[in-house]
Amino acid sequence: MRPLEFLREECRNVDRALRETLRHDYGPELSAEFYQECASRLEKITRQVQPGAIADADRQKIAVLLADLSYLASLIVLIERSHLGEFSWPFADELRLLAKRILVELDLLGVSSEPIVHVVADGRGYRIRNEDIVQSSSSHRRFAIVLFPRQLKDHVLLHAIFGHELGHAALSSTQIAAAIQSQVYPALGGKLLASDETATSWLRSNEAPAELKASLADYEARYGEPFVLLETIRTLWLHEFICDLFGLLLFGPAFLAAHRSIIEPSHPDPLKVDLLEPTHPPYGVRHAMLVQAMRLLKWHKTITMDADGDVHLAELKVLTELTQDMTSKWARLFSEEELDNAIKGIQSTLSGLGYVQPSQANMVALVGRLKRSLPPILDGINPDGTSKTEKADFRQILHAGWVFWGGRDLLEPRSELSFLQTNQLCNQALLQQRAINEFTGT
Repeated sequence: MRPLEFLREECRNVDRALRETLRHDYGPELSAEFYQECASRLEKITRQVQPGAIADADRQKIAVLLADLSYLASLIVLIERSHLGEFSWPFADELRLLAKRILVELDLLGVSSEPIVHVVADGRGYRIRNEDIVQSSSSHRRFAIVLFPRQLKDHVLLHAIFGHELGHAALSSTQIAAAIQSQVYPALGGKLLASDETATSWLRSNEAPAELKASLADYEARYGEPFVLLETIRTLWLHEFICDLFGLLLFGPAFLAAHRSIIEPSHPDPLKVDLLEPTHPPYGVRHAMLVQAMRLLKWHKTITMDADGDVHLAELKVLTELTQDMTSKWARLFSEEELDNAIKGIQSTLSGLGYVQPSQANMVALVGRLKRSLPPILDGINPDGTSKTEKADFRQILHAGWVFWGGRDLLEPRSELSFLQTNQLCNQALLQQRAINEFTGT
């Protein structure tokens, strides 16, 4: 089979694979845009392989089109992994709405273009794959692929970690990335992370952990040169710090709870620096920064009051544990001024999408529903006997869920709900809240 013949055969194969995806049930509006964009890209490629449009001897163009087809085929496979029931549909829908507003782009004519956000089940953890650039000449709109860990499909409290992944996606976009680079990079990268010398001096300072000092000495003895925190590494670290702050400001205290729950268990030594693959800063340094940010935002203070009884005690316990920083002074990499400037910079890029705390009454009401093993939504009965419902931001529902779970031992009566059941109730609340929002038009 000649190269051009194989290219045309591949076009037919990809077209067949795309048409076969139509037989699956993906839920309302979950795959229509994705399918249409894939079909549009395939149509543009197909036009270029018609007789007379390309010569058999044009091996370079054939190779490029084959690469485009291969990439398109990999996207089509993702449709197969987005069946209903593979992930939390109401959370995915909220995440999609956030992502479309955060990752909006301007085309060459200055017209806003939202990404196509597609959600799939995955087995490797929380990720968002954002197309860095338009992948080929056949593309029209960019894809943002949200990958949920299949084994945690019901655990919406942990899904708050997606705030960090949205940060990575934002850094690979064009519009919001420029704002972050101009407003946030200087704040966090202006002192200790400014150069090889300042960063490496911090690693080797007298206040550094003894284990790190021993690791640095072993590295130098083994490789015959001292370890240096190079610019490429510092840039990766800076991205992680920015994405952590992005997640906190987008999802609130629920992000810190999810961040700690997911990342801390795999870092028994929270201040360890992986000198061979230092792609991420030490977990303890990241946690210390988030705790510091919580205090600057005043989110370490309770929303409830003493008069709220057991709910107040539960919230106080959760916040105390979340913002407890057991690390040394060395782990506090940023000054309050640097962190405050970074927070303000990210908040300006979020344009009102950031987290807003619930009122005292709403926090008590949401946790109170969970105490009765009910989905945490805001409901009630009006004086005339009609039902009353209010809008609760889905991130406030997650916040209340973490307060309930973390403080359950102090609530009366003591809850017997498991962590999974708590998550399932919160997931149901997200679904009910979506219905309330649709009914009220909010």
